[in-house]
Amino acid sequence: MAGNGGGGGRTREDRARADRGRADRGDVRLDSPVLAGALAALSALGTGLAITAVPALIAQLSSSHGSLGVLGAILLALDALVLGHGGSLLLQAGSVTGSIAVMPFGLTIVLLVVVALAARRAVRRLRPISADGALRARALRDGVMCLGALVVVYTAGLGVLAAIARSTLVHAVVPSAVVSGALVSVVGGLAGALLALRRRGGGGVPEVRILSLLPAPYGSVARAVLLALAGLAASAALVCTAMIAIRFGAVASLHESLHAGFWGSVVLLLLQLALFPLIAVWVLVVILGGSVTLGAGSVISLAGAETTVMPALPLLGIVPDPGTGPWWTRLLIVLPVVAIALGAIRLCRDLVGEEGDADSSESALRERVIALVAYAVALLLLVLLVAGLATGGIGDGSLEALGPRIGSLLLPLLGIVVVPTAAVAAVCLTPALPWARAQWAGLRGRVEAAESRENGSTDRSEDEPDRDQDDDASVRTPSDPPSS
Repeated sequence: MAGNGGGGGRTREDRARADRGRADRGDVRLDSPVLAGALAALSALGTGLAITAVPALIAQLSSSHGSLGVLGAILLALDALVLGHGGSLLLQAGSVTGSIAVMPFGLTIVLLVVVALAARRAVRRLRPISADGALRARALRDGVMCLGALVVVYTAGLGVLAAIARSTLVHAVVPSAVVSGALVSVVGGLAGALLALRRRGGGGVPEVRILSLLPAPYGSVARAVLLALAGLAASAALVCTAMIAIRFGAVASLHESLHAGFWGSVVLLLLQLALFPLIAVWVLVVILGGSVTLGAGSVISLAGAETTVMPALPLLGIVPDPGTGPWWTRLLIVLPVVAIALGAIRLCRDLVGEEGDADSSESALRERVIALVAYAVALLLLVLLVAGLATGGIGDGSLEALGPRIGSLLLPLLGIVVVPTAAVAAVCLTPALPWARAQWAGLRGRVEAAESRENGSTDRSEDEPDRDQDDDASVRTPSDPPSS
């Protein structure tokens, strides 16, 4: 067995080790960038289709009075896939007619992760980083070709699936599916390519971090923006979860009214998980000071709620009853303020740490101003972008407008972003904080000195009567009468 085929006694492990050595030296032929991108696109698209098709088939097969059939369930999965990418559907018959344009953010996030992982595997197969930690020759060209093939194949594939998803009641709008598919593939592909460039250091090879590739001070700005966005998302999720716990009775009542059964409840739970990030964005808009509409004549804000007809979704049971909200709900605006302030503190600390690299005080000041302005502008644009994506509608009736009112969000968001950022910069990047610390230290020193003087005078006053008595005893004679 060892000498079979003239192998000279080499085992399979030896050949694999030699192949890895040649791969490190760059001697192995690389995969075709176009082929790698196309295969990654087909893999991501098939995974996304499976994610939507399995729940639809379970719901159809478990339903005792379902009339869609397997083919109808697959068409329903294709419609959900188009909605998950941000496309729209067109209802042609039934009680609700018109366009459906509601993006389930949970499914969108899952699809972005799937595309990013597929792009990461494809770019890593091209081996863009050599053994010494530097970019391989023609790595940029191969990466662009790979991502271009991924975007083209993914977009075309989703357009074909959207054209197939047609029935007598609903069909997907192909142009919206193509545009949304291109956006998801571009964002996910770029994220996956950046993740493929990341590597740990060791053995003389330098560490490669994604944000470190950005020039100063934009790497610090990116870290601060990500921290602030994470704080905003956590605040919205916390408030949304608290509302589910407070109004759990209303949520459970809406769930029971649907009579979904066991497997239907499972599918309904998956649907609500897909919609939870969307509802969390609505909650974020409310705690930022804006307002949200759930149909004609309905407005929800920190001041109160006015609701009419809403979709029969159990998760919407968290919407408060009509009327003026309690006073403490206005205090929820503190949560996004704290999140934005934490991001500004992180940015100021990074800028102070990079101060030694500045050529002069004027260049350092200019760099700080640019970083703070970029931080505020990036937060404003990203929050408005997410709020705009969270808008939509169902049909041409009372549910035609759903989601945030962008006009009501502009002014409160501007104040919440600018005021904490300016306050943190005034404290951390000016002499105000050292001056306040010096004043506090001086005041504390004066207080301690006064206390020490007072304690010293008290000790002397307590010792003086003893010394007087000693002096009297020294001058008194035995014939003197005793003092009273």
